[in-house]
Amino acid sequence: MTENYENVETSREMIIPLPLTEEELVDMDESALTMEVGADMIRRLYPEINIVPNVKVAEIPIISGITLISYLRFFNAFSSLPAVDVYVNGKKVASDLKYGFFTEYQKAFPGYYKIEVYEAGTTRTPLLVTFINLIGYRIYTAAIIGRGTEVSLELITDSIRPIPKKSSLIRFVQLSPLASVMDAQLDDTLVLSEIDFKEVSRYLTTPPGSHSLKLKDFITGGILAEELEMKLDGGSAYTVYIVGDTSDGVGLQILVEEEGISFLNF
Repeated sequence: MTENYENVETSREMIIPLPLTEEELVDMDESALTMEVGADMIRRLYPEINIVPNVKVAEIPIISGITLISYLRFFNAFSSLPAVDVYVNGKKVASDLKYGFFTEYQKAFPGYYKIEVYEAGTTRTPLLVTFINLIGYRIYTAAIIGRGTEVSLELITDSIRPIPKKSSLIRFVQLSPLASVMDAQLDDTLVLSEIDFKEVSRYLTTPPGSHSLKLKDFITGGILAEELEMKLDGGSAYTVYIVGDTSDGVGLQILVEEEGISFLNF
């Protein structure tokens, strides 16, 4: 029986589809699974994964503070193509996502999802097929990274802790495959050293306002990239994404992005 959830958001309105059921995992081509395992082994290896039971669900109400949800956004940090399309469990959730751009955060239920990434406007040969696990009451950024034909997905957990209005949080995520190991200077003070590819730094607490940021080569001390007027709001968390390809015209770039804890509600 379908309930009538008048004036209540339900799963029908969600962009991200429901997680994979156990039957869907079993029926999938085993070669597509990252570890080539079925649902039973997934459950043993990853007990925290919530595989949705095999039931027919018309719609699930989303009630603030009650319904267990997560938030997920996609970030295109893959500079080898102008844009990509992203599919989740066979449903297109991001169309023509250009390099350097983010989708909005979307609600998602905890569970296991199949992610496919294609060059924008095509569906013939995927650039990437992988699986991710979302845990309830988490906020995620799924970054598409790599160069050439080497493409991967980095699932990055964003902050969920409350932030005092008189403070800002900032961290660094290095997603440029060929960039040198680097140091980060905030307002000409060294705050992080030897940042390497795929590294996700701890959060730093800083006063809100305007700040300068410099990324320097760890060996030579030369400036790789800089942001001379980075504005941070109080009560907000930010990630400094280091992207681009130093081997071509794109070059190394700094993207300062506000995280969902600053404006999302569970």
